Amino acid sequence: MSRTMTTETRPAPPLRPSDSAQPRITGQIVLLFLGLTCGHLAWSQSTIAYCGGPAFQIPTEFYPASLDFDRNGTADVAFIGGVPICTMDVPCSLCSMSFYAASPGTNALLVATNHVALLSAGEWISSTPAPGSAWSSGDTATLITFWWSERYGTSGTAGPLATASEGYLGARFYGPAGLHYGWVHVRWTTVLDWAYETRPGTGIKAGAKPVPVPLAPPGVARPGYLRLRWASEIGRAYQVQAKDRLDAFPWTNLNFVVPATATNSMLDVEMSGAAQFFRVVEAD
Repeated sequence: MSRTMTTETRPAPPLRPSDSAQPRITGQIVLLFLGLTCGHLAWSQSTIAYCGGPAFQIPTEFYPASLDFDRNGTADVAFIGGVPICTMDVPCSLCSMSFYAASPGTNALLVATNHVALLSAGEWISSTPAPGSAWSSGDTATLITFWWSERYGTSGTAGPLATASEGYLGARFYGPAGLHYGWVHVRWTTVLDWAYETRPGTGIKAGAKPVPVPLAPPGVARPGYLRLRWASEIGRAYQVQAKDRLDAFPWTNLNFVVPATATNSMLDVEMSGAAQFFRVVEAD
């Protein structure tokens, strides 16, 4: 059994609930101990599938870069950069170059007229569009336009990302289970990360993603079982997630949550059968 772990700086003695309260999980356990330092988000969600990149630059010359939220082989959002367009005078009075987002087929983006609707972190993305925006399917919307003038020695930007420089796009797409809502984080002409709500028809807040909690080093509390332990917040629930391979997507929620009644929580998992990777995230 292989293990990747981090060391908890101030381990506390685990609580020991009765064996009848212990969920029984069949399968050989390969534990993934995550010591992530991401900040706490009040609107984290354990049912969100999050992809942290890698970030990519939007290509130019009208070569599209596609984003596939659920990795089913179908493009859900496309990003396209144009080419410089200039006036014919010499030196030219004005040149411009634009970057766009598009929603293929029946998928949709939140737009404001001909531009994308740029959202702030925490804004809802759901069947009810944000104020001043609307869902648009099969269209292309502008992210940012760069312009410059050789004649006058001036330059600037226009479009949603011209002043904010960074924000979130609202998207929706159809998967096998139905309609899903998601967000895409963009900065100028770079796509940083993205996520979607795995529950069909359920809205998502821009920037919301699962929050993994650091796990203490494992221990065998009883024969055939390995104990997960983590620092917890009283009154908060925690979700155990699993995957068969580290490159599998997304994490799958086990059919129970662990409510925290003290500042340390634990869970025993049975070590038998096929290998799996596990982690613990905050559950809303």
